[in-house]
Amino acid sequence: MSAQPSEDPRRQRAPDGEAAPQPKRKNAPAPSPYRRPRGGPRPRPATVVKLPEGHRAIVEKNPTSVGFLGGAFSMDSLEFLKWMAVYFREDIACVRTLLFLMGSQEPGGTIRATQNEIAVELTLHRVHVNRAIGRLFDLGLVHMVARGLYQLNPQVVLRGGTIEVHDPGRPFNRKPATRKVDQLDLIEELIEDPKVSNEFKQLMLPTRAPRQPKASEG
Repeated sequence: MSAQPSEDPRRQRAPDGEAAPQPKRKNAPAPSPYRRPRGGPRPRPATVVKLPEGHRAIVEKNPTSVGFLGGAFSMDSLEFLKWMAVYFREDIACVRTLLFLMGSQEPGGTIRATQNEIAVELTLHRVHVNRAIGRLFDLGLVHMVARGLYQLNPQVVLRGGTIEVHDPGRPFNRKPATRKVDQLDLIEELIEDPKVSNEFKQLMLPTRAPRQPKASEG
């Protein structure tokens, strides 16, 4: 005589053709339109703006330093660009070197490149690049932070964006801390740096313009 398995009294058998009733979950939350489905996107609260009658609004995404032509944008002084075109009209190597530095900026206006790398990119002799960068130093347009690291003057040209901030207490598995580059804060920081040349600092003052070319320079 074989033993028959005893049927669990908690289970109810449904008649043929009908789905078996599902057991109710204990302490299940009541259905609510404010409850986000598990795994679904989190709804964002709507922003309502009341406009006067006869007015309309246009919503645009804020400009950033990424997603633009070439992946970045720069804040250039139009007055400086005009001055550069006049001042370097007979010094093609210098204006090409300056444009190359402007186009090679990291956020904050720094450039990581050696003179030899710049010469190779511009197909110029290193002597010409060395002379051009020396002239840019004298004018206060470029400051050499370290070997192979240059800083463009933020008063005349600056690439926007964010830069990494050293945070020794930050866990190693988290992304590096960053901050947005602010032009005025960067100018103040560079002015207080004793390693920065006086010509570079003077150019960052609001009343100072790049030195005008002498008659002997054309």
